[in-house]
Amino acid sequence: MRIWPTIFFFCCVQSLVAQTVFRCSVSDSITHESLPGASVTLDGLQQATTTDFNGLAVIQEVSSGSHVLTVTLLGYAKFQQNIDLSSAATSDKWMIMLSPEDISLEEVVVSSTRTGSRIEDQNTKVEVLGQDDLNEEASIVPGNVSSLLGDLAIITVQRTNPVNGNDAIRMQGLDSRYTQLMRDGLPLYGGFSGSLGVLSIPPLDLKQIEIIKGSASTLYGGGAVGGLINFISKEPTDSLQGTVLLNATSLGEYNANGFCSGKNGKFGYTVFSGYTTKKAVDLNADGFTEVPMQQNIIVHPRFFFDAGATTKVNAGISYTSDGRKGGDFFAIQNAPDDEHPYINIENTSRWSGDLSFSTKLSDAHQLSFKSATSDFKRNSTYSGNPFIASQTTSYAELNDLYRSGHHEIVGGINLLMDAYHGTTGSDLVPNHFYTTSGVFLQDEWQVSSKLSLQSGIRTDYHSAYGLFVLPRASVYYKWTPGLSVRLAGGSGYKIPDLFDFDYPATDLIVLTQPLSPERSVGSNMDFQYKVLLNNSMGIQFDQSFYYTFIHNPLILTQKASVNRLQQSSTDASYSYGTDSYLRITYASIEWYIGYNHTVAIQQTSSICYYTPFNPMDKFSTTLAYEIENRWRVGIESSWNGSQYQYNNIRVNNYWFFAAMVQRKVNHFTVVLNVENLLNVRQFQFSPTVTGTAQAPEFAPVWAPLEGRVFNLSVKYDFK
Repeated sequence: MRIWPTIFFFCCVQSLVAQTVFRCSVSDSITHESLPGASVTLDGLQQATTTDFNGLAVIQEVSSGSHVLTVTLLGYAKFQQNIDLSSAATSDKWMIMLSPEDISLEEVVVSSTRTGSRIEDQNTKVEVLGQDDLNEEASIVPGNVSSLLGDLAIITVQRTNPVNGNDAIRMQGLDSRYTQLMRDGLPLYGGFSGSLGVLSIPPLDLKQIEIIKGSASTLYGGGAVGGLINFISKEPTDSLQGTVLLNATSLGEYNANGFCSGKNGKFGYTVFSGYTTKKAVDLNADGFTEVPMQQNIIVHPRFFFDAGATTKVNAGISYTSDGRKGGDFFAIQNAPDDEHPYINIENTSRWSGDLSFSTKLSDAHQLSFKSATSDFKRNSTYSGNPFIASQTTSYAELNDLYRSGHHEIVGGINLLMDAYHGTTGSDLVPNHFYTTSGVFLQDEWQVSSKLSLQSGIRTDYHSAYGLFVLPRASVYYKWTPGLSVRLAGGSGYKIPDLFDFDYPATDLIVLTQPLSPERSVGSNMDFQYKVLLNNSMGIQFDQSFYYTFIHNPLILTQKASVNRLQQSSTDASYSYGTDSYLRITYASIEWYIGYNHTVAIQQTSSICYYTPFNPMDKFSTTLAYEIENRWRVGIESSWNGSQYQYNNIRVNNYWFFAAMVQRKVNHFTVVLNVENLLNVRQFQFSPTVTGTAQAPEFAPVWAPLEGRVFNLSVKYDFK
């Protein structure tokens, strides 16, 4: 019997002898620099690890013999080789060299920075919502992009008016007037023309949405204090392709959208047309609508001419007609009378035409010109009080892109003209004709394969408010293809405009003194880490920090239902916070989780209070599973917390859930979606309307009004 302990001891010794420690270093085959974050796998043993900051990886207790070694890293070709560890000692170290390779599934080119570079090479941090996001949103909320933007933790979509259903974008805790909205790089949504229906852009008409967080005024002038959102239109396909989409919701909204594009030799075209109709809905039976009656028509044809690889020209025309009717539900269904006089009627129309031209003078030199003119008319009636006005805006820009050695230089000039004319009910806003001329210069210097520096300056001259000088600088350092850091800072300004506050009529705002421009400085820092594990799981983590300070801000306060706009040189407005998000893809599963914490303060000589309608804490997550070309299911949620109204009045926290299921059959796609699954509505916490039917008082909107909404859409793609 004594022989068994001896045999057991002998087996243990043999087992220890047969095991070794596997060590390797991973580096770039060209630069020979160490590569952190590479996935190292011994397939035969299903053992894996990742390289540390020095590019080193260690796997303990590896059995001797033959193994298949696999090393992967985002941006590099997959390395795979049979190795023999039979004679390897624990001190041996394998030297692995990875070859750079672009393995991105789809190259994303950013246009908002004017260089036309890939998103991976941008010195300026740009977040892009691509074609897949927009295709999905086109079937869920076909009429506008509000819901898609609101899914991002950094962005808050606020219902600015409970009567006409208008929405506005808030970034980094700042008021919506500090976020600049553009279409194809053309800033035509300022002042009066941006006061209603700007976000009613159908996703089906868009190629991508580009979002720059933080100060971007050096790129596009005043207004981009808190951030910039650029809506990029689709371009023509090589052959005839198109989409027809029909949608209906449980709240009585119906959408019919169509898009087609094609090319014939050097000529191409895209055409979008859309129609939306909504019925008025009073969900809580208080006699006033939460959803206004609406009819919306959009037509947007564009034409392209491609003269080879050097010269491109495109031109487009866009027309939008929007009619809304909200307020007293009885007055909408019948007609206003002495008992039910309050009705809000909004009729707007927007015409715009744009022209773009670019030519390559050489491989390193490109000249571009773009211009647009927009005419916006708004005819409103509030409880019998008419308000009629119009605004014509024109923008033209000439820019020169030149690449010399390690420098990429963009310089240019632009001219913005803004003519406002009020005819009825707009006595507090005098007619004006403003011009803003600008000169800008930006240099991006690729110091090394890892480090790039960007500096820029813009000088604007406003015909009414004088000269503005806006410097900006940023640093981009890429430790590895998957790990990078950016640091940027710049200044901005905002020309005062009463329509930025978007209240039903201008006489609801009381001015305390003449207004002057607001000036700002801001900084952003972000870290990004991307890694591909086992050649199947993609992980991306972004962490950013930001700070914005606004001197001499316009501050809107509310006392006794009267909106007062005040301004003082001793006042300040500032926000700071952090934004984190994690995106994981594995096989057919996608998971996004984001958290944003923003503290936004408005400070006067007498009081300091939180900026109204800014959720200090916002959590968002999305989980989706897809069987390609067959099924897709998803669920998303968001939590809004620590939000305040005027005068530091805190409101309730709430969750928002949504879910969808999609089925594809040949050319057809059917989507069933539900928004606000928990049926959260603001009137569950507090009344949204007080007073009498003759003199109603509307509470500011800080939570959903519509409640749970189902929609069913059918999309047909043809080619």
